[in-house]
Amino acid sequence: MVLEEKKIKLPKTDFPALWQAVLYRNYGFVTKERLAEVLGTDVKTVEAEAERLGLGNIVYNSQWIKSGYITIIKNNWFLLNYEQLMQLLGWEEEKLDYVIKEEDFLYVKLGNFKPYCERVQYYPLDEAEKAETKKIAEILNGQGKEESEAFDFFSAKSAVTTAHGEGEGRRIVHGYITPCIDVFSTDSHSYLPDKLLCRYASVGVNGLWFHAMLSELSPYPFKNLGDGYKARRKNLQEIVERCKKYGIKVFLYFNEPRCMRTEDFKGQEEIKGTDSGIFSALCMGTEKVREYLYGAVFSLFSQVKGIGGIMTITMSENLTHCHSLQGGNCPRCKDTPPYEEAALVNNIIQKALKDSKSGAELIANLWGWSEFSGWTREEIFKGIDLLDQEISVLCNSEYGLAIEKGGVGSKVIDYSLSNPGPSEESKELLTYAKEAGHKTYAKIQVNNSWECSSVPYFPVFDLVYEHLSNLRQLGVYNYMLSWTLGGWPSLSLDLTNAFGKGEDLDEWYCKKFGENASAIREAVRLLCRGFKNYPFSLSGLYDSPKNQGYANLWHFEWEEIPSMMVSFSFDDYEQWLGPYPYEIYVSQMKKLLTETEKGIALLERYKSEEKVFEIWLYASVVYLHFAADYEQTVFSFLKRDIRNHKKEIGEVLSRAEEGTKRLMALQKLDGKIGYEASNHYFYTTRSLKEKLLNLYRLKEELNSL
Repeated sequence: MVLEEKKIKLPKTDFPALWQAVLYRNYGFVTKERLAEVLGTDVKTVEAEAERLGLGNIVYNSQWIKSGYITIIKNNWFLLNYEQLMQLLGWEEEKLDYVIKEEDFLYVKLGNFKPYCERVQYYPLDEAEKAETKKIAEILNGQGKEESEAFDFFSAKSAVTTAHGEGEGRRIVHGYITPCIDVFSTDSHSYLPDKLLCRYASVGVNGLWFHAMLSELSPYPFKNLGDGYKARRKNLQEIVERCKKYGIKVFLYFNEPRCMRTEDFKGQEEIKGTDSGIFSALCMGTEKVREYLYGAVFSLFSQVKGIGGIMTITMSENLTHCHSLQGGNCPRCKDTPPYEEAALVNNIIQKALKDSKSGAELIANLWGWSEFSGWTREEIFKGIDLLDQEISVLCNSEYGLAIEKGGVGSKVIDYSLSNPGPSEESKELLTYAKEAGHKTYAKIQVNNSWECSSVPYFPVFDLVYEHLSNLRQLGVYNYMLSWTLGGWPSLSLDLTNAFGKGEDLDEWYCKKFGENASAIREAVRLLCRGFKNYPFSLSGLYDSPKNQGYANLWHFEWEEIPSMMVSFSFDDYEQWLGPYPYEIYVSQMKKLLTETEKGIALLERYKSEEKVFEIWLYASVVYLHFAADYEQTVFSFLKRDIRNHKKEIGEVLSRAEEGTKRLMALQKLDGKIGYEASNHYFYTTRSLKEKLLNLYRLKEELNSL
């Protein structure tokens, strides 16, 4: 098991029997046979009990195991033990370990531990449980039958543009439904259909980046991984050629050299570096590792023709070189400064690219080259000085941006759409790199951010334009426009392309919205004004409830589990408040909601027009996500003294019920709502119905006090 198992007080479910929660959360997501095996019963019983819960109309959708397995893992993380979770997915332990470790920070999103769960076993319900289940089924199905909105990404009306020509610079995004793990093992048409590539071209996207691991694309000398890299190279070549038809370059996102389990270094201890948990780094201080890194890149780019380049990250949450995490403990490298190791990795890769004569570009992402990772400003400059001049330099535009919300000052560390950059620090680094002869890129989010990642984009076009204008003053025209979130070919990406062609904001609004341009711009101004009130902090960005919307289940009993990165928010609201006192946090959220509501009301007058309908829809969903954040914060605060806040809590529960119903209705209009590539679905119709059951239970409990 890749994560440590811990005994904790598990969250309660609202079903009479625990096995009913397993059945309810998974019926149709896995086969009936698989569920019967997990619960220790037969298919006939599974069907009968599903019917009892009102799931009789649900048919199995294999897309969940293929493209929604993270949702399945999260739905069962606090229900099933590791063995039953493997049974449910139909995976061996090695595969589940691999997904948890290598999928985009999934181990962090799951809390860095596996909750200990007793084995869940089916048993026949007694008469009282049957009566309770009948009442539950009425609540769960009171909003109509479940609809199959999941994975239906292209049937909803979408504001497709008809832009022609390409603006200045490089605009790179992550594919909206591109997997974040072992992406080159499958046919690219499944996640990059031609209609999606065509839409990217229409909004000026000319680069797509893909998570990639060298050990999956080149021979690996330190452990027998077979020759699967050959098939992956073939698939990669096909992707390169398909994208080329649309004027799009392929970029591989490398976090190398990746670590191995410490046990795998047996017999080759001479290459083992820093230890971290059950893993150890491949030490860049050894010739064998340096030769491997060079040879693997050279071989790949010599054989697969036309790859646009590599984007590297050399300081991150993943263990790579011995100083990639703070506090490297390798005796061989202990005196090597981190900036030297980070520059060394980049320079070896650059030499391999150059020697391959591929013409590929290396873009060094300086994320983590910062005070956040223990670097001084002088060390960052030294690291840039050590980079080969042909390496392009990419900075996170907002890093270190000074902000003030409700009288509380702080700084942006990670992604922010509500606070346009660049920061003074990023200005300094981009200018320094440019003067040193490097091509420069800015990493920004234009569609969405972890501030709310559950919609394809949040229509705050004026904030996007402001950020682009600020970067232009520095002479920056090349952008990484998304992390795994934010890759939908949207109006925001179209605006970015138009900006590169010299269009101003008024001109763009007129082209897109014609005679309604001034009204739509006023509505968007209100959305922007509201969003700028968001009480931004790193802890709020990752730990608050907003990405799950109303799908978080609440309890009166105090929960002992800390919130987990963009996955589960429990009741540790003090954590997501960040630097803001409770009163200021909720006040800022109220301001956000008030202005956003005004913008939505104005958009509603024009939503018969296709483009405006999409803006109205996504703005409405974002509003509900922020409302859910506000309501859960207030609920968690008030429940510390339930008896003295009974009336206020009842009002919160009623508002949450209404918000849940509204969110459910909106999600049925568009299968993209609630989805993000590295989390799959944060929620579905099913989980929102379970929230309604949860709220019903809480109201019952409150009334009994």
